[in-house]
Amino acid sequence: MSKNDQAIDDIDLFRELMQDVKPLPQEEITSVNTPKASAESLEARRRAAEAKIEDDAAAALSEEVREWVAPTDIIGWKHDGVQDGVYRQLKRGNYEPQAALNLHKLRVSEARREVASFIQECYRTGVRTALIIHGQGLKSQPRPALLKSLCYQWLPELEPVLAIHSAQKFHGGSGASYVIIRKNSAVKLATKEQNRKR
Repeated sequence: MSKNDQAIDDIDLFRELMQDVKPLPQEEITSVNTPKASAESLEARRRAAEAKIEDDAAAALSEEVREWVAPTDIIGWKHDGVQDGVYRQLKRGNYEPQAALNLHKLRVSEARREVASFIQECYRTGVRTALIIHGQGLKSQPRPALLKSLCYQWLPELEPVLAIHSAQKFHGGSGASYVIIRKNSAVKLATKEQNRKR
């Protein structure tokens, strides 16, 4: 028996077996129109989520100084894994800041929110090196270098921060700090693509 004959026999058998089968009654199907999220509502949700992250980050930062530094002290910190060569370049001011935040004349609570928000915005937009101008705080109360001491305390507590160091004189000296911010996923992907093309 050829394959064609076998196929015809199978079809005939199938028809014979199915001759008493009746289709099930069809229920009417109603379509439900769910409104698609507009670009504006998606953007509003994204902004709300980002604001919550910033609020949570700011709330985690203490306004009480744990370790005071002097107005002219050079401050520095780096996360484990930051290469020594990268940190040296940061200390020398060889990475041009892509964004800056000036904290002059802000209260501690305002500065805390601004620092958390600024770091999150830098991370989100792919800024890798930033400058925070906290001042030396020679006349700050209750002690000199209040905002400087708090920045030294806050910055390592913010997840995107990889390293900090007092700025060179041409960027504000001990009254400002350089900050290296980790790459976000979009920047990592772009870097991978660039490396592939080489």
